[in-house]
Amino acid sequence: MCSSIRRLSVLLFMTGLLVAATASAAKADVCVTIDEVHDTLPPQDRAAALLLVTRQFELVGEPVGSGECSAPYTLAHVRLGNTITVTLSGPKGLRDGTALGLDDLPALYSQMVRSMITGQSMTSMGNVDRTNVTASQTSARRVHSDSLWYARLGYGSVFGDRAYGTPALGFGYRAELDSFAIDVSFLNFQVRTSTYASSGASAGSLLKLSGLYFLNPRANLTGYFGGGLSYGRSNFGGGNYRTIGNYSTDWGGSGLQSELTVGYELARATSLRLFVQADAVLPFYKVTSETFSRSGFITTTDRRYAPSLVLSIGLGR
Repeated sequence: MCSSIRRLSVLLFMTGLLVAATASAAKADVCVTIDEVHDTLPPQDRAAALLLVTRQFELVGEPVGSGECSAPYTLAHVRLGNTITVTLSGPKGLRDGTALGLDDLPALYSQMVRSMITGQSMTSMGNVDRTNVTASQTSARRVHSDSLWYARLGYGSVFGDRAYGTPALGFGYRAELDSFAIDVSFLNFQVRTSTYASSGASAGSLLKLSGLYFLNPRANLTGYFGGGLSYGRSNFGGGNYRTIGNYSTDWGGSGLQSELTVGYELARATSLRLFVQADAVLPFYKVTSETFSRSGFITTTDRRYAPSLVLSIGLGR
């Protein structure tokens, strides 16, 4: 008799555990409903949206049930034109995102559900992969900038053992926001024109990268200033005999340079730009001149600093 009672007790206990486990599993089910008050999709699209979202929960290992459940989620869509704002809320928080059209919704649902379950942001590497990148993420909006190619002509001076006047030219590309611009210029040369080597000079930069700040960003006419770095060279003077039998080379050198810019730009409201600009070139190197004796040996090496200045007019489009 006692043995039968003992077996019955064990059976009832096991049955209770099974019922409790079954009830617990049932309570763990996820269910998704549409927020009909705020959702603006037509009924047929709502039904499709529910199927897609519940499928995403199943893919991440969450059981989906119907009726009463312990993990209810609410889905809402607000559509304006081709843009659909989606909100998914539930016991693990709230996620929202933007889809560009109905075809973009499955990828967005995937990111939202994964983010809910993992607790990470929707754009984290654990939630986004090559299968669920949305169209709105691949076509991110950017602030518009004006882009123009330009050419400059002007006149300048190279300051060495004396001031050498030189014509100047240059080319470049400028990307402008309202108050800031990135300027990339190249072939900026001050050209030697004298037929006598000892009285001419040349200077320039092969490439210059600089930033510019506009004083009146929204105006059609505005001044600006800035600075940057370039790689260039300087050369002036020429071979001459300092004393009998001693020959000296011209002054020359190359290297990294800093450049300071001040200018005034006109017609910023049009696609054709005109500007007046002054550039001061301050080398990080010194130019050198070597003196040779009659026998060909270097007797002295002289060094001096040789900055330059250019005033030019530029036209860009």
